[in-house]
Formats: sequence, C-alpha cells, structure tokens
Amino acid sequence: MSEIVKEKPIMEEVQKKYNNFVKSRLMMMEYEKKEAYLYGNQIMLDEERRLGKEEGIKEGIKENQILTARNMKKENIDISVISKVTGLSIEEVEKL
Repeated sequence: MSEIVKEKPIMEEVQKKYNNFVKSRLMMMEYEKKEAYLYGNQIMLDEERRLGKEEGIKEGIKENQILTARNMKKENIDISVISKVTGLSIEEVEKL
C-alpha cells in the first residue's frame, strides 16, 4: 500500500478513512446490515425473475395449445381428438 501512496498521494487519505471505518464497530455493523439488506433484495429479485420466466413459459404453452386447437377445428377434426392432442378440455376447445 505504501507504494501506491507514494504514486498517488490521495490514496493516503483513502487508507486513513478505510482504517477508521474498519476500526469502528458501529460502522461495520451498519455496513453488514446494508450488505444483508442488499443480499436479501437480490435473492427476492432472482426469485421474481425465475417465477416470471416460469409464468411466461406457461403462457406460451397455453397460447400454442389454443392456436393448435383452432387450426385443428378449422380442419374439422373431432373435438375429443383435439382435446387429447392439445391438452385442452373439451369445453375449452368448444369455446374456440
């Protein structure tokens, strides 16, 4: 560190502030609380993204089922067959 201070004098002030910071129990506790808070937020954000991605995949699958069922209905395929192929209920297929 002394070499860095020689090259850049402002680093001496940085080093003093850092040393005061790590010596202060109160400041360290506040820092740790902030880190825990940020870590918790990151975990929640990651979980929300994961759930959003899963929800998007489910919506995409449902849209594909509906599109497939509509196309099959246009071809006059039996509703029970459409239901089996798409995974939609007979009632859902009838409503399309």
